[in-house]
Amino acid sequence: MKRFEFRFEAVRKQREAMLDLAKGRLGEVIGRYTLAVELLDERRQTLALLAAHTPAPGQPIDPRRALLRQRHLHALREEIGRREQQLESLQTAVDEARAAVAEAHHAHEAIKVLEARDREAWKQETLREEQREADERSAQRFGRD
Repeated sequence: MKRFEFRFEAVRKQREAMLDLAKGRLGEVIGRYTLAVELLDERRQTLALLAAHTPAPGQPIDPRRALLRQRHLHALREEIGRREQQLESLQTAVDEARAAVAEAHHAHEAIKVLEARDREAWKQETLREEQREADERSAQRFGRD
């Protein structure tokens, strides 16, 4: 009996590789996004902690330390702003990567449907051949008796 061979096997493998590549890119972008979120949260917590730590009323204020503290707070706010912009661009990249995975998955599923149809046609042809051989054997036996 002849073995099933999918006529678009090379295309199936290529689409499977493209899907794996798209999933890998998505994983990479999500990893970068997650790291950016963690860093942003860390900076926000640092800012909140520093902003909450004010000198107690009645304590002497060192102008140099107060200026240094204000500069540090300003730098943290600027960094948070940059990280929020970075997060927005990473969110766009995540959305694009997800769309690429969906498209690659759709293309892969389409080729799998073709393979299933070809396999079903092959099974039907195989069954017809087996039936034809069985009919020939029966005819030969009947003709001999």
